[in-house]
Amino acid sequence: MNAAPPMVIRPARLGDALAIAALHHVAVHQLAAPFYPQEVLAHWSAPVTLASAERRYRETQEDGGLTLVAEQHGTLVGFGVVVPEAGEISACYVAPEAARRGIGRTLLAAMEAAVSAHGVHELNVRASLNAKSFYSAFGYHVSGRGEYRFEDGTVMVVAFMRKDNSPIV
Repeated sequence: MNAAPPMVIRPARLGDALAIAALHHVAVHQLAAPFYPQEVLAHWSAPVTLASAERRYRETQEDGGLTLVAEQHGTLVGFGVVVPEAGEISACYVAPEAARRGIGRTLLAAMEAAVSAHGVHELNVRASLNAKSFYSAFGYHVSGRGEYRFEDGTVMVVAFMRKDNSPIV
């Protein structure tokens, strides 16, 4: 039996921006395709450029986001974005070829720990339909359904999910 290669979770750097954006694009177009029409996928994850990847990374950091990456053998296999002070998980993506190996679970645990370290115990996520079961498996509950509207009016159906991460007393 082959053991999984060791995984490293670390804060992202600007130099990771292109790999993060490329992973996001592939994950959206492969893993979310059964749940959304092509028009939504195209808006959700447009073709990647270095400039757009770096801009998005910088905007995330400026908005208080912490981007974490998961690496195996120096290769990016997942990433997550959390706004710890707000208790908001903005992203958790895994490369399709590395899916279902605990990478998402490990990233989610690291993001939850970052939120708890800020004294915030309610976690919120706007989950895509394909990610709803992932979050449910880790104690998140649907608190509502909604729509995300892209600039041109294209609508993406999402689930608002919440988890109480208060310490057990």
